[in-house]
Amino acid sequence: MTTTAEPRPLVVLRIGADHRVGGWARAPRAARSWDLVLSPYQRVPDLDAFAPDEAIPIEGGKWDALHRLFSARPDLLERERIWLPDDDIEADGATVERLFAMARAHDLALCQPALTRDSVFSHFVTVQHRGTRLRRTNFVELMAPMMVPCVLRAALPLMEGRRGGKGLDYVWHRFAPPGAVAVIDAAPVAHRRPLGRHLAARAAAAGGDLAAERAAFFAAHPEAAGHWPMALSAPGAGGPPAMAALSLWTLATDPRLWRPDKARRAALAIGAQLVGPLLGKG
Repeated sequence: MTTTAEPRPLVVLRIGADHRVGGWARAPRAARSWDLVLSPYQRVPDLDAFAPDEAIPIEGGKWDALHRLFSARPDLLERERIWLPDDDIEADGATVERLFAMARAHDLALCQPALTRDSVFSHFVTVQHRGTRLRRTNFVELMAPMMVPCVLRAALPLMEGRRGGKGLDYVWHRFAPPGAVAVIDAAPVAHRRPLGRHLAARAAAAGGDLAAERAAFFAAHPEAAGHWPMALSAPGAGGPPAMAALSLWTLATDPRLWRPDKARRAALAIGAQLVGPLLGKG
């Protein structure tokens, strides 16, 4: 009897000239369990250093280009899982392998790697926490989401014509089964590029207005505007109050998080963990 092999997971990497991609994307196919599609949005001087299964150049932002890519190539959706990292995610090959393995083992429909605690971050819930390998959440951000095909298919219409994509990450958890959304602390990646500047500069050069795009999305999706990103539980650690305690412990024991901007985001997230469930936000 002939059996059909399970489709390999897929990574689609939008990449530009000033990327900060580490060694994980340079590994030859035989050394990884996943396929790689590079999608350059401009000329990349060191493109030959990568070992993609396919290169598909597309101009534009991340999300409008991904909409065009998957619309033109629906075969790319026939995968176990699909990871869509930014081109400033720093990791090694072992971390990416662990990320896919953890997503598979815990049957996650939507997830992301945690960010190392020395990373630049927007949401403290995405930062690597102490004492857990993963946390079930109601939020996975735009920076490095991994999802099963049905979640990506449901989210694709919301990507059309959107360079920045802000707001998608406040909505797409609704396309995943309850409890199948998580941040994976056991597979942390680094992000050190200043938030927003790179994308904003590219959008402005192309005549785009990310602020207007964001406002239009939240006006069309009021449920997104009222969403509070938070961790809901962790295996063996309990629910939202325990997650608040875990966040506080992480903040208190790592001086790298004591910078005013990071500490402020952390404090807001811990408050959301405590108050959110009482208001039905979880």
